[in-house]
Parts: sequence; C-alpha cells; structure tokens
Amino acid sequence: MQHAVVHRHPRHRAPPPRHCSRGHGRVCVVRASAPTAPTAPTSSSGAAATAATDTPSAAFWDYNLLFRSQRTESPDPVALRVTEGTVPPDFPAGTYYLAGPGMFTDDHGSTVHPLDGHGYLRAFRFDGGGSARYSARYVETAAKREEYDAGGASWRFTHRGPFSVLQGGTQVGNVKVMKNVANTSVLRWGGRVLCLWEGGEPYELDPRTLETLGPFDILGLGGGGADEAARDNGSSEAATRHRRRRPWLQEAGIDVAALLLRPVLSGLCRHHHQLCMRLAHQSLRLQGSTPTRPT
Repeated sequence: MQHAVVHRHPRHRAPPPRHCSRGHGRVCVVRASAPTAPTAPTSSSGAAATAATDTPSAAFWDYNLLFRSQRTESPDPVALRVTEGTVPPDFPAGTYYLAGPGMFTDDHGSTVHPLDGHGYLRAFRFDGGGSARYSARYVETAAKREEYDAGGASWRFTHRGPFSVLQGGTQVGNVKVMKNVANTSVLRWGGRVLCLWEGGEPYELDPRTLETLGPFDILGLGGGGADEAARDNGSSEAATRHRRRRPWLQEAGIDVAALLLRPVLSGLCRHHHQLCMRLAHQSLRLQGSTPTRPT
C-alpha cells in the first residue's frame, strides 16, 4: 500500500547492500528527537527488547498504525536519532522517499478506503555521516484542496466511493466518485519527484521542500521551456505557473475527447474484426476448407 524510492547523492558511490551492525537481517530504527550521539546497545538488552516487541499484540497495534490518519505535516526537516542498531559509517548520502495514503477519516465521521486516502509523502535525508532528517507533506491535489479547509484545519470528505462511508458529505445524488489522491507510488525521474496514481496525472513535488508544484504535464500541453525556467528559479514560482495553466481544463478536455472517440474507435475495431473474418473465410474457401468460429 506504500511505495518508496531512494535517491543517492551523485558524489557518493553506493557501497554493496548491507544490514545494520546489530542483528541478522534487522534494520536500524530512527525516531524524531533532539540530536544526540547514538549508543550501541548490549546484546542482552537487545534480546530483551526483541522479546518485548515481537509479540502478537505488538504486531496487531503496529498494523493498525498503518491506518492512522496523519493530522500534521513536517515541512521543516526534523533531526532523527538512532534508537536501535547503528547506521553504517559508509552509508551513502541521499534521500529515501516514501509515499502512501495519509488521511482515512475526516472530522465529520466519514471514512474512506485506504486506496482513497490522500497522498502523504515522507522524505528521509541521510548526510552520509550517520545522521538523518525527516520531513513530510501532503500532496496538494485538487481533491485535497476541496476536502481540506486550511483556515479551519478540518477535513470533510465529499467524494463517495464503493468502499467509503460518508457521514458529513452528500451520499444521495453525489456524482463525485473517483478522486486523484496521488498516493500510489513515488518516482524520481529526470530530476523530478512525481507522486503517481493509476487513474490520473502524476503530481510533481519539489525534491527539497516537498512543496507541490502541480500536475505533471505528461502530454506536453503547456510551455515546457518556461516551466523549466520557473522550476530552476524556485518552487513557489513553478507552483504559480502550474496554477495559471489550469490543469483541470486539460483533464476535462481529455475526458471529452475520450467520450467522443470511444464510439468511433469501437466501430473501427468491429469493422476491422469483420473484415479480417471475411478475408479469413475467403482464404480458407480457396484452400478448400471451412474455418471454425473460435469459442
């Protein structure tokens, strides 16, 4: 349900894969706190901690934490400290991006399926010296701007879905079903960070600040050169250019074109199929055999 991508710093060569220094196949755990020097736990304390945490009850609550709504963001990087294991001294510098749904219940009693949770992007930045910093922000999609009241800091779901239960929104007569929440995966491509969704355009975010720049113009309908210049000058200017292009008009145009072309393309496919069947019948008739209709 969550997808991650790792971006390594170009000046650091990645070493072969390795685990943390303590345990077999275990990874180190980092948590937000004041930066302090990491301490190496003893083997006896590590075994006691493992026995205390690896229980069915702990596993149950860890699983439920996957579906806890994230009510706050962390736009400013937070220093992390190691609480279990150690970070290898030759661990490469880079950023680990993690994307997934972040909001499941609103402030009016409505609940959505995890696949419809608004996209929440996390970034773990390693400096190559054993320290890491954490930041996280929501993807500012059109659906998120509609369902989140920034002034009142409250959520109200308006899009109903096959697995959603709307209490504060309109259920009867509501035609808003699918919404692009950009929560499926994250992709680092061509210097860009893209949050993807299966049924719509990806959203581009600033790699450093995680500010949403807008829908990625995958079809090249906007001015690519101007957008590249704005992207180099600053994320705020790039975001302004994205808003000026009115991407929802492009999406509406694509939807209308698809509705108009669907019957035409369907008719062409049927005509092509019938033509191929006639040619096959004539060819086999000349060879003295009769074709059989596929089951």
